[in-house]
Amino acid sequence: MTYIDPQKRANAEKNGSPHAPEEVIAEWHALAKKVCRELQHAGLPAYVQHPNTLADRQAGACVSVDTIEGPTGGVHVSWNAGESLTEAALEFMQPDRLDLSEPVIEYGTRIVSLMDETIKSVLTLAGFRTRDAVELNDLAPGTYVAGRQSRQWFIEHILTEGVLGLIAAIRSCDPSGDDSGEPAGISAEGKARLTGRGIRIVQDGLHRLADDDRQEFAPVFRRLAGAMHSQDMVYRGFWKADRSLLELPDELCLPAQEPPAVAGTSVPRSQVLAAAYMAVLGSIELADENTVDDDEAVKITEAWTGTLLRRLDQAPDEDRQELIHLFREAAREETDPAHKAFASGFPEAIGLVEEGEGATTT
Repeated sequence: MTYIDPQKRANAEKNGSPHAPEEVIAEWHALAKKVCRELQHAGLPAYVQHPNTLADRQAGACVSVDTIEGPTGGVHVSWNAGESLTEAALEFMQPDRLDLSEPVIEYGTRIVSLMDETIKSVLTLAGFRTRDAVELNDLAPGTYVAGRQSRQWFIEHILTEGVLGLIAAIRSCDPSGDDSGEPAGISAEGKARLTGRGIRIVQDGLHRLADDDRQEFAPVFRRLAGAMHSQDMVYRGFWKADRSLLELPDELCLPAQEPPAVAGTSVPRSQVLAAAYMAVLGSIELADENTVDDDEAVKITEAWTGTLLRRLDQAPDEDRQELIHLFREAAREETDPAHKAFASGFPEAIGLVEEGEGATTT
């Protein structure tokens, strides 16, 4: 497919605003489709503005590609309010009725601002690098998407998301206190038992990190917890969103008073996170029915292992292999026999390791 007509490209070159090469534009459009798919998965109405077509005002997140070569070229996402709000605001922007102080205009502006923040949070959560488009172009609305994060960032991201998500899911399972036939929930004691091992691994792991990694650990958790809370607000609304997510990073990053009795050199953050992820999943898998109802356990584990697999859908195979390696390492370091057995078979159990591949990843 040719994105820019040769004559149009030549004219743009002559006018000092050259278009990016065709292969670069093709990469941007591929990225735009991935961005749109991620926003739709989060429940947001989103669409890709097709090349060589005029921009429209369809409600939702408009994902478009600026083909100009330079810092502003690439994928942009802007939010379009619904037709009724847009028309109401435009009425007060006509030359004969211009009134920027009109409440409906301010309301529309705030809606767009809130949705821009939500879009950035969702895309950050999905592993994209974003920035405010206005940083690149004073007149550009919305969000600029620069692409996927580095492999190390991506691996840490999905493991951190898993640790936060699993702990939050466990703690949100309050006992029902009735005989409705619904899952019985998890008692306070059960929640502590299921999450304690993973939390201790993170806290103990702080002592095993290099100084730079230790300083960055809490900000990593806070950024992702904030993004997850924003996405939860999209799903459930402001009042029902799980605010405990915002408090969890401080708890996780409170160093153990006594350093763990583990000799050796420092370890990367991803190794600590993989061990914590395995520990929480293992605690759920190995718990008896008095601690967590089987249906509730399956619901939690399938949701978060499913999220991990979905994150890897569009990732390079090298990312998957790196994650498998980290899980293998977590299994090797595990000292509890039951947890060790669970962790050793985890990659195969969820389909992370394909048939006939296991021998090459151990």
